[in-house]
Amino acid sequence: MALFKKENQITNSTTIISKGVLIKGDLELTAKLHIEGNIEGNISSSNEISIGKDGVVNGELKSSKLIVNGLFEGKADCDYIEIMKGGIIKGDITVKNITIENGGCFSGRSILKEKEIKNDTSKKS
Repeated sequence: MALFKKENQITNSTTIISKGVLIKGDLELTAKLHIEGNIEGNISSSNEISIGKDGVVNGELKSSKLIVNGLFEGKADCDYIEIMKGGIIKGDITVKNITIENGGCFSGRSILKEKEIKNDTSKKS
């Protein structure tokens, strides 16, 4: 199976940070990211980021979707956040939609992103 479809166009792949790995620094990616290790730094992705049960992230995170089974500490800016049973977020989040399963924990401040409101200008008063 080829990794590349066309020049500079990566298929829908997932990058995995395994348990026992520590990364200090910033990550920018377009692929999905699954974290079972530790990351200290900022992460930016146009795709989904998931933090596994053994995963720990400290820093700022920006993505379309964040799924937390482990621990996230810092600031997150996402369209959708899902905190699973056993998952913990400590810090400030900016989000359009959030789901917290029974047994999940959120400690911090949340700011609701404004959803686009379509005005119907075709109606006359």
